[in-house]
Amino acid sequence: MFDGPGGDIPGWVRGTFPSCMVWAERGGPVALFGKKPRKGTVNFDNHEDNLTHQIDDWVSAARPPLGEVLLELGLIEQQSVENALLVQAAEAEAARLSREAAADGGETVSSDVLPARPRIGEVLMRDGILDEVGLAAALGRQFGVPLADLRLESPDPAVVQLVPEQLARKHEVLPLRLDEDRLELVTSDPYDVEAIRAITNHVGKEVALRIGSLSDIERQLDQTYNVLQSAGQHIQAFELSYDEILTDDEAGEAFKVDDNAPVVQVVTRIITQAVRQRASDIHIEPTDDAVWVRYRIDGAMTSAIDLPRRMGPAVTSRIKVMSELNIVERRRPQDGQFGVTVDDRPIDVRISVVPTVHGEKTVLRLLDKTKSLISLPDLGMADDVAERYRDIVSAPLGMLLCTGPTGSGKTTTLYATLNEVRDRTKNIVTIEDPVEYQFDGITQMQVTGDVMNFADGLRGILRQDPDTILVGEIRDEETSRIAMQAALTGHFVLSSLHAVDATAAIHRFTDMGLEPFLVASALSAVVGQRLLRRNCTSCAEPYQPQAGEVRMLERYSNLTPVWTKGKGCELCSDTGYRGRVGVYELLVFTDAIRDLVVARATHHEIKATAVKEGMRTMQEEAFDLVAKGITTVEDVVRSVYASGMDTQLVPIGELLPLKLEIEEGANGQASPNRSTPVNPAHAEEEQ
Repeated sequence: MFDGPGGDIPGWVRGTFPSCMVWAERGGPVALFGKKPRKGTVNFDNHEDNLTHQIDDWVSAARPPLGEVLLELGLIEQQSVENALLVQAAEAEAARLSREAAADGGETVSSDVLPARPRIGEVLMRDGILDEVGLAAALGRQFGVPLADLRLESPDPAVVQLVPEQLARKHEVLPLRLDEDRLELVTSDPYDVEAIRAITNHVGKEVALRIGSLSDIERQLDQTYNVLQSAGQHIQAFELSYDEILTDDEAGEAFKVDDNAPVVQVVTRIITQAVRQRASDIHIEPTDDAVWVRYRIDGAMTSAIDLPRRMGPAVTSRIKVMSELNIVERRRPQDGQFGVTVDDRPIDVRISVVPTVHGEKTVLRLLDKTKSLISLPDLGMADDVAERYRDIVSAPLGMLLCTGPTGSGKTTTLYATLNEVRDRTKNIVTIEDPVEYQFDGITQMQVTGDVMNFADGLRGILRQDPDTILVGEIRDEETSRIAMQAALTGHFVLSSLHAVDATAAIHRFTDMGLEPFLVASALSAVVGQRLLRRNCTSCAEPYQPQAGEVRMLERYSNLTPVWTKGKGCELCSDTGYRGRVGVYELLVFTDAIRDLVVARATHHEIKATAVKEGMRTMQEEAFDLVAKGITTVEDVVRSVYASGMDTQLVPIGELLPLKLEIEEGANGQASPNRSTPVNPAHAEEEQ
């Protein structure tokens, strides 16, 4: 029965209720399972039969259909419900036929591999009609269970200890807090009776359900069950086992083979937690008195854990063993790669080890192979830029370059472009270092150290009758010359280059020794790009900008600004940012640009002409994103700085590069930029 004041019960929860439903004193119904009797709730004892009865009553209770609840909340249209019901019925029939076919054939097939009847919420989410938050709200309404907003709430660390990580991850539930000896448990599936039974029996307490979205639960599980928290015992074991001072070679040899060594456990935890926190890179850096472990998340570095100084060589040796590198060589840089599996996800790891004054520093680049490729429309290009970009990549010949620093998304842009142009009528061949994603219908080659470099691979590709060629990166004159000759002989070539912006790529080629006429003839366009951090949509709120921010925005954007900034929450780990967005500038090689390149024009002259012809710079695109409330001035200054930005407009205290380029003004005279930020208060005096 439902225990609560009848007059206060909302209309959507009237009817037949399971015996485990109670009316909480703080307002609202609670689904309660457990053992201990409490005043104002349904009494439970410790007999398994009683718990089974409670669960059966919970599952069989009469409730309004989910589609009806979604319509009442105004989350979907009637037609969407009807379409979803048709899909549900069709897939249920397919599941029935599969089971009958398996039975007629005398096969014993596990139910896990047979198609199941989908729930209507799953169908609506799969079709993009409903999101997780909407589904959670509807389930809470349907079952009369309160919602848990895990973007604002976080689990009590003491309560987390009651439920082992393996059990919580198996059932995808999150222990939230204890309320008078009653455990509040967040689930995305209130019908998961196996989870209810397992958690109730394990904790030996009353369990009250709350509803949350699955992605929020998974994110909180990754943050709550931080595997680095248990690294301390392995660090201590390392210290106790090796309390005598070891040389680097002795420490490395000690952990070369022993997979059960404490250092092996520490390295495993460092990689696991990095994957769970969406880190793109892991930096393991020895200092004078410790070893810093830092993650790069959304383009920004964040501290993960500090290790004892003498553990550094052992950690490096362990990573070298995993990468099949030479653990004895400590004086030269080494590169390698290996694969691991984290939470059933295959992860490719690229390794770079370099010697420093305090020992070897190791950087690991993580690549999650389960993530789907970003399509060209999802890159974030402005509509006019995307339209011109598609025109260029649809050409049968020419050369397109993606430029930017390490970590600016060049490979993602190239792969999205490959995905756009590939079809069975074209022979597409790539040479990469390494192959990060594998495509069906595309021939992919990987650079193999001393055996085959980019230039060697490119020569071989030209004998394979290619239509489109992707060169992972142009690093030297030989590779760039062959690539340009390929573009001039009827092939379409895609590649990347490290350069400050699109215009600077031209001078990179001439610096390599290429003739300007060759560069002008071969290149079709150059894309300059950066990645900016997005404001966290969960905690973003309006704020009052500083005067310098306003002046800078007015200089680079004509849009009416929406001044928004994330204040920090559980979803973004209190950073105010979550996810990244690309900003692009597209330099199309017109006749005017080609004439300037052949004439060896300056960076400023080429860029000014490109702007006159319609190119929008990365700065303009970035500040348009600021005006739309997508990112902040602070992150634009941090990530998209290039010569030409006015340092006097930078807000006081904002991070600026320590060295700015000297740029020639429009009058041809050099105007020296400053090596430190200018205080706006003194700007007029200095002018």
